[in-house]
Amino acid sequence: MACLLSSLGAAVMVGGIFQGAGGRIYACVFAAFGVGVGWGASRLRRAGSTLAVVLIGVFAAGLLAILPSGFHNLIHLRQAVALASHEGSLLRPPVDFLPGWHAIVGWLLATTGLVAVWTALVLDRPPLGLLVPLPLAAIAGISVPKDAQVASGIVVVVLFCAGLGLLFAPSGDGPDDRPSAGFELRRAVRSLVLLAVISGALVGLSRTHILFPAPTINPVEQAQLPKTEPLTTAVNRVLFDVRSSVSGPWRIGSLDVYDGRYWRLPPYAEAKIRAVPKNGVVDTSRPTGETATFIVQGLSGAVLPTLPDTVGIVASGPELAYDSRSGNIRLIQGEVNKGFTYTVAAAPLPKVTQLESDTRPLPAGIKQFLSIPPAPPAVRSLINELRGASRWQTFDALRQWILQHVTVAGQGVPTAVPPSEVVDMISGSRQGSPFEIVAAQAMLARWVGVPSRIGYGFDGGRQVNGTRQVTPADAASFVEVYFSGFEWLPVIGTPVHAKATESRSSLQQPSSAQAANTFGANLYMPFATAPPSRLPEQIAAGAGLALGAFLMALLIWFLWPGFRKARARGRRRRAAAAAGPAARVALAYAEWRDLATDYGHSYPSETPLAYLELVVPDEEHSELAWLVTRVVWGDMRGEVTEDTAAVAEELSRALRRRLSGAQPISTRLLAALSRRSERQPWAPDLLAKLAESRP
Repeated sequence: MACLLSSLGAAVMVGGIFQGAGGRIYACVFAAFGVGVGWGASRLRRAGSTLAVVLIGVFAAGLLAILPSGFHNLIHLRQAVALASHEGSLLRPPVDFLPGWHAIVGWLLATTGLVAVWTALVLDRPPLGLLVPLPLAAIAGISVPKDAQVASGIVVVVLFCAGLGLLFAPSGDGPDDRPSAGFELRRAVRSLVLLAVISGALVGLSRTHILFPAPTINPVEQAQLPKTEPLTTAVNRVLFDVRSSVSGPWRIGSLDVYDGRYWRLPPYAEAKIRAVPKNGVVDTSRPTGETATFIVQGLSGAVLPTLPDTVGIVASGPELAYDSRSGNIRLIQGEVNKGFTYTVAAAPLPKVTQLESDTRPLPAGIKQFLSIPPAPPAVRSLINELRGASRWQTFDALRQWILQHVTVAGQGVPTAVPPSEVVDMISGSRQGSPFEIVAAQAMLARWVGVPSRIGYGFDGGRQVNGTRQVTPADAASFVEVYFSGFEWLPVIGTPVHAKATESRSSLQQPSSAQAANTFGANLYMPFATAPPSRLPEQIAAGAGLALGAFLMALLIWFLWPGFRKARARGRRRRAAAAAGPAARVALAYAEWRDLATDYGHSYPSETPLAYLELVVPDEEHSELAWLVTRVVWGDMRGEVTEDTAAVAEELSRALRRRLSGAQPISTRLLAALSRRSERQPWAPDLLAKLAESRP
């Protein structure tokens, strides 16, 4: 019971990772299931039966857990578990409790409960068994949503303390020595009061910095490098569909912190996330221009694509939030599911003449997006050469110069872009990856006093029946600049030149880019070649099958003695029961000696009394040895009763249990599979004699 309470505490914490109460219910049920399997397995006396119960019980936990979600999920168990592992991100709790998670939670909690009770009962370490589920509770506590951490933690503490109370409660050796019911009731009431005081103290401490001190370095206050995936490794699938009169960009986020080398994601602590109101308006100061309706297909995660400069969001289903700093739309809880549909409204784009005449001062909070090291001499020279009458004209002239004179080379994966890289694009190799070209435009904007950042997401898509289908190949990064009257505006441009590449993979490289002077043609000449031989393949496949068959045969050879001995034991017991009490006494002692033989204590020629001199003195062993001697050769021949046979069987069972219990589990397993008692049985002709003596 103590291990059950501790396991239930871990189950409450693990179940809190998932949406709704289903996760906690499943976790608690299968934690109790695992404790029950462990308790039942601990009462078995044969290692083979114990191992079978443990393996079958744990495996059955996952099958029973996934069965309520549908028989088709049971048939496709592997696919369901793989889907849950892929779709459910524990770093963004609470996650959807998918059918695959049912099986995973069942296996995990059943194993935890089983190991806890096995440690307490079989290894005889009750305090250690009580502690076994706590590491799982601590690991799961990291992923429990912040608003549920304190409550879940208090439940774990209360259940653990209750387990301690059960484990170390005073109890006598007999019924008369146990405390009275009144004493137990008073102690329980005092325990409840103490637990209530502890819970209140934990709630109070959780609101201070004592339990959760402020970290020296808080990751949420640090700008992070983006984790990117090259397009060459992305699975080609439709991420989402868009119905809109514009062709993009479909924005996901932005890199707005520049540290002198890298463009980084904004610190999470500085995000300005607010729940989308019921009317859907997230910016009341801007009019509505273009709209776009998104239908999620293969997109995963919690962040949703949107239009730049979002002013309104209309959706039904999961609760959404909007980050006014980065312009992200995200789910407040869980991850997006296929088929989720929502509509985004954005502010209208300004005309060029409006940007050229915008001279309003920048808000105080926007000036951080001008942070950048001083411009190198080559950059200052280009700026002075192209400086226009307004900030927009200067930025646009620099941007056009980069697009016309820098050749695209390489993939668009974010890398370090120090000022020296911009100098190389201006007066050096005049080459750069798509990301470096975009980063250079953003850096030039900051050098001329225009706040800028790098937006990322998707652009374009394939038009199918009036709907754009967006895939990973449509991934794009682009410059976003800020003007006081219009806020953040995306500026997308296509480089004029692109360098040839021998790779046939999908790169973030505009199809409208022209070849540069460094274009290199790849020539492929056909040659007639003989088809490759499949003999090595066939040999390898045959060798694999042969090896598998050999290993299977070897496994059967190792396991077969356990099944054969179990079958022979059943036959001998049935024959002894039919032959009478004396045969039962003789068989009880023979089973004890055969088990000792399997453990390496084989003296097949020694009589029961002679065997006593070879082992450590033991009262039960002496009683059984004298009893079988008197029944088989002495004064009790012909006078054996059923009670005498039952005493002999119980003595034999106790000796075998004590001998096995003193061995480690590995030795018990080897003894169960040993052939030694078959080769050197204590009574080799006993089965035949039993058969002859049957009435």
